[in-house]
Amino acid sequence: MLGTFSIAAGSAAAGWLLQHCYQHMRYSFYEREDAAMLAPGADPEQRRIWLSSIAPQISIQAVAPSTIAALTASGDIDAGLLPGRAAGAYARRYNPTLAGEAYWLPAYLAAGLAGAAMSPAAALAAVSSLAIAASDIRFRIVPIPHLSVLAASCILAFCPTPSGAAITAAGMALTWSVGAVVRRIGGEWGDGDSLMLGCVLGATAATPTVLTVVPALAAAALLFIACSRRIGVETSAMPLAPVISLALIASLATGALS
Repeated sequence: MLGTFSIAAGSAAAGWLLQHCYQHMRYSFYEREDAAMLAPGADPEQRRIWLSSIAPQISIQAVAPSTIAALTASGDIDAGLLPGRAAGAYARRYNPTLAGEAYWLPAYLAAGLAGAAMSPAAALAAVSSLAIAASDIRFRIVPIPHLSVLAASCILAFCPTPSGAAITAAGMALTWSVGAVVRRIGGEWGDGDSLMLGCVLGATAATPTVLTVVPALAAAALLFIACSRRIGVETSAMPLAPVISLALIASLATGALS
């Protein structure tokens, strides 16, 4: 029991810290881009494209308050995008400190415990899936480094053989293709979401875990849709990584309790 908790705590702390570092680097990248577009002599076409992306980025707290102030003063964006009463809350949510992200720790620990009951690799898979979910909620993006860790840990946890790795790769290719078709007909389904889903389904395809993953995906999607308005997410642009992560963690927890 102590060993299981140690694995869970270690993987949870590592996932939490590494995700915070990635998040900080992402904010730094956005700030450098903003500074370049605000500087005199910026390419007009690139600046136009950048300005068109500002409103969606403000909605997920990805634009520096100083950038918003500068664009509002210059008349490039509508001042109503950030009501005065929300300015303080926005600044607190933007690029939070490590202490400001402490509320994620219990979730990381729960994910680590669900996986550690099976194996250290499963704990890493659960924690890395949660790190992807955190990034998707914050930036609407699935980071490639996180996805690489998830793929490697899923293969080690569920199918540590060449054939298992091949099935996982095939699953990722299949869901990526489905995502491409969905986008072609006008839907919204990112490549990162497609690859993450294929990774989880492919890795568990030949194991009993898939029997809980599939219904858990449906249940998590319904739960997320039901809660979407309360947590400020438009259902039509629902981030899928939290749904996939929740399904994987719930499946691991079910296996641990059975």
